[in-house]
Amino acid sequence: MVIGTDTTYLGNEIPGLHGKKVRIFAVLRGGIRPDADPDADGYYVTDDEALAHLGGVTAEDRIDAMPLRWDGSTSFVHVDPRVIDLECFAHLQKPRAQ
Repeated sequence: MVIGTDTTYLGNEIPGLHGKKVRIFAVLRGGIRPDADPDADGYYVTDDEALAHLGGVTAEDRIDAMPLRWDGSTSFVHVDPRVIDLECFAHLQKPRAQ
């Protein structure tokens, strides 16, 4: 299950969010690609079954998420972090050259 998952934001792209919990509401397929088309079918995926049918989450995706408040409710603010900046998808990061 991806949609509805709570995870921690580990990146630095979104100021003030590092180390904070977020809840996933959708996957923006290919969201980091320069040719990403938000109007394309299958771009904004809000269902785990549809996501699985499209091949799941990749390192090229972004996530539509909302920060969690201390009481477990979500903020009204939506953020779109890269999947590799979320703890639950950190395994999709490419290893850095040494």
